[in-house]
Amino acid sequence: MTGKYFRFSDVFSYGWDMMKTCFGFFVGLGIVWILTIYATLIIELVLRHTIFTESFPQALKIFMFIATWVINIVLGIGIIKIALSFCDEQKPPFSTLFNASWDCFWRYLATGILYILILIPGFILLIVPGVIWSVKFGLWPYFVVDKGLGPIQALKASSRTTMDVKWDLFGFAALCGIFNLAGLLCLIVGVFAAYPTIIVAHALVYRQLAAQTPELAEFGINQTPTEYAQADITLPPEGPSVNPGGDYFRDR
Repeated sequence: MTGKYFRFSDVFSYGWDMMKTCFGFFVGLGIVWILTIYATLIIELVLRHTIFTESFPQALKIFMFIATWVINIVLGIGIIKIALSFCDEQKPPFSTLFNASWDCFWRYLATGILYILILIPGFILLIVPGVIWSVKFGLWPYFVVDKGLGPIQALKASSRTTMDVKWDLFGFAALCGIFNLAGLLCLIVGVFAAYPTIIVAHALVYRQLAAQTPELAEFGINQTPTEYAQADITLPPEGPSVNPGGDYFRDR
């Protein structure tokens, strides 16, 4: 077999094992994430029913909107860091969820805006180009957070990494959507199992594909297929013994 590839069963199984091993961690993470996401909405509702019962100031609306954006970006960066830590077989501290530097924040924001600007024409044209470009450049958050790349470099790195596996990634995204939907149908509680599985699995897909992309050396990223599996394991003793990098590539 030639070309880049990853196995759906491998990445989902690893994500599932990590979720089961650290279920309490992920439940706590999910609760804090939900409360933080809706914090501005809760504050706004309180203000509307106490201080600003007649009219809500426009300036305050804008402030709350910006605050929501900032919170979403910080949490997005934190989730990626947490998922990558589990891919390296390390259980991250809970504070990682809010551990976003301003430098990373601005690079993440700029790349996200550029990504959206790229997709808009694609979806306006025939939708299909938009879907293709969303997959092609979809790994940009990992390159921004994990490798410290800027907007243009992160998008180019994602393009190199997803080359020849766009259909696989599209199928993976579809399965993730089905898995999330199944979690919602399980009285919503299932989301606490589905979402952690998906974020870890997605991060592992990034790790595996990046390790198969020597062209990333163009951006100063030099790694071997087993590089990301060499970190000290700090998971609980009963945790999974899966080596997401070494075993996967040694068998091929």
